[in-house]
Amino acid sequence: MQHDSARSHPEKRGLPDKPGASARSVVLTLLGVVIGTAGYYASWRFQTAIGTLAGIAGLALCVIGTHHGHDGSPSQVG
Repeated sequence: MQHDSARSHPEKRGLPDKPGASARSVVLTLLGVVIGTAGYYASWRFQTAIGTLAGIAGLALCVIGTHHGHDGSPSQVG
């Protein structure tokens, strides 16, 4: 009895067929990290409400950026 595991399966080699992250999603995520980090640092260091709001805005940008990480996937219409 032969085992098929010794044969190579070209469809299973390499990475899955997924689109890469769009430039917009990378920019949004990195911008969110920068703004969020600065905001939360300001909130912690200077005890300001504007720092907390900037931190929350940065977190929101990260979420939006990672949500749109694969723009152009077939499931999105328009």
